[in-house]
Formats: sequence, C-alpha cells, structure tokens
Amino acid sequence: MRIPDALFPFINQFMRLLLNSPLHRLMSGSVMVVYFTGRKTGRRRSTPVRYLREGESRVVCLTGRETGWWPNFLEPRDVLLQLAGRRVAARAQARPGDTEHKASVLRETLERFPADAPYHGIVLKRGQEMTPTQFEQAVARDVVVSFDVLDG
Repeated sequence: MRIPDALFPFINQFMRLLLNSPLHRLMSGSVMVVYFTGRKTGRRRSTPVRYLREGESRVVCLTGRETGWWPNFLEPRDVLLQLAGRRVAARAQARPGDTEHKASVLRETLERFPADAPYHGIVLKRGQEMTPTQFEQAVARDVVVSFDVLDG
C-alpha cells in the first residue's frame, strides 16, 4: 500500500531526524539523507531516499521522474550524505537514460524491499506476479541516481 503523498513532508522530516540521531540504525541500512543546493534556487535542500550499495564507495537510489530533486544531478555535483550514521561527501549524478542500470537497481530494490513496488508504479493484487510489461514501465518511469562517496 502506498502512503498518501500529503504525508511525505512529515515522514521526510521524521526520517531526517531519525537518521541524524543515535537511533539511526533503525533505518540507516537502507535509507539515507541527501543534502544539496538547488541548482536553480540556490537553496539548501535535503531528501531521504532508499539506497542500495554498489561496492565499497558507491550507493544508488531510484526515484520517479515526477520528483523534483534528481534534475539537480544531470551534471555531476558534490553533495553530503547522512549514510549509515555518518555525514560523508559524495559526487552525485542522475542517469535517467541508463535503462540497463535502472533495471538492475529496480530488480534488486524489489527483491529486497517488495513493499516499495507501488512507489515504482507497480500495483499488484495479493498473490499476483509482476508482468514484464509492468517492470518495463517502472524502469521507464524511474531515474537512477549514483553517489560516489569521496571520503571515509
């Protein structure tokens, strides 16, 4: 079941507080906070996102094309991450057209976090399997953002 969009400002604030607290371990194995400066507004922004690790120094996340934060990273940009209880510098880059990578990240995300399917446009009835068409549509609607950790 998908959480109503109107609740996300409250949930995101709660997640930022939790991930920056001594209780971060409750969620920091799969959720991080991205801190960045908006490319158009120049305002400081932050957004919690589900992530997956790709090796020792890279994490990736998927977000929908409709979200407003990922276009900030069409060109590589430096960010800060609250990752696994630590604040680290990273270089972020969105790759909306990298279909192969998106498919790989989406497949792993859905294997590890099946309840996230509705956030990728996949709505299944109980006991129903995802079709190849649903998966292809989800890949087309998502954007992968890679974060190369620069320190620690």
